Amino acid sequence: MLSTPGTPTERTAVSLDRESTLRPLRAAAVDVDALRGGDATAGRVVRLARAAETVLRRLLRDDFTAPVELRLRALSADDLPTDELLAELRRRERIPLELAAAFHELHAAAARLGGGGELEPRDGALALSVAEGVERHVLALPAGEGRLEDPVAPADETLLPNAEHPEAVHPVPPAAPRPVWPWVAGALGLGLLVLALFLWWRGRGPDDLQAGEALLRRGRAAEAADHFRRYADRNPNDPLPRLYLARIYREGGQPDQAVRELRQGLRAAPDHAGLHTELGFLLLDGGRPAEAAERFREAVKLDAGSPRAWGGLVRALRQAGRPEDAEQVLRLAPPEVRALLARPDPAAAPP
Repeated sequence: MLSTPGTPTERTAVSLDRESTLRPLRAAAVDVDALRGGDATAGRVVRLARAAETVLRRLLRDDFTAPVELRLRALSADDLPTDELLAELRRRERIPLELAAAFHELHAAAARLGGGGELEPRDGALALSVAEGVERHVLALPAGEGRLEDPVAPADETLLPNAEHPEAVHPVPPAAPRPVWPWVAGALGLGLLVLALFLWWRGRGPDDLQAGEALLRRGRAAEAADHFRRYADRNPNDPLPRLYLARIYREGGQPDQAVRELRQGLRAAPDHAGLHTELGFLLLDGGRPAEAAERFREAVKLDAGSPRAWGGLVRALRQAGRPEDAEQVLRLAPPEVRALLARPDPAAAPP
């Protein structure tokens, strides 16, 4: 049988609902009981391997110290292959080495059986050992909702070797007399800087941007678009007017113009989360939810606090026929998104 530590170390603390994490193994209880009775079949070994992998993926998904992008990938074998899953769990000290090695062996056995290979005598015992080991490990982890420090982050370092007497490390030489001309040069430089800031502010056209935003809030989209267009012409590298224009065109039923604005905005700012989000909604409106989900996922990676990006990702996954993925993403979303998009229990919903 696999040896698993009874209690985790302090650095393996994970905030999670243990029973929710273990649900895939609970659903395979019949297979576990059969293996305990010595009734091993290829199907039971494969099912337990899949259940154990799903538990490990949920373990990584519920790790609040992990980056959001990694947690989003955790539940998909396409986005995070099994070998990378084990590597991440080990790197973050979320699974004992012996349990990771045993699961890796079981995963290989399940792949062999899934490909039509013969059931070997130890396959059943291995599957049972991993299932029991995963269960013991998850139950030993502390539950809770608090955010934890990243266990792989470096500790704080003292910037100076001798903080009390920094001059002992780098002695300060006596000050030399200062010539007069640097003061003149400094004053001239300051004047040029003020002039440059004035010219930049004048060319930036804040009135157009602010006026456009005010008109947009009042629902006067056509007038707002004129202001955004003038501002964009003067500031071609600012993505914000492109975002406003794309939204106006999309909501006005002009997807081609919206695409043009988004293309120019992303050319200037490829990492602008708002542009990726707007492109996701444009694809969603065009009946392309799978592609929209990729845009929203990119937006969430760039701005994990954006309710529009999270909400768009959940909607896109639902429309793409992936409700389970949508619900998993919804669990990671900010509270306001969960409150807006969470669906009632179908059993309790009115007809």
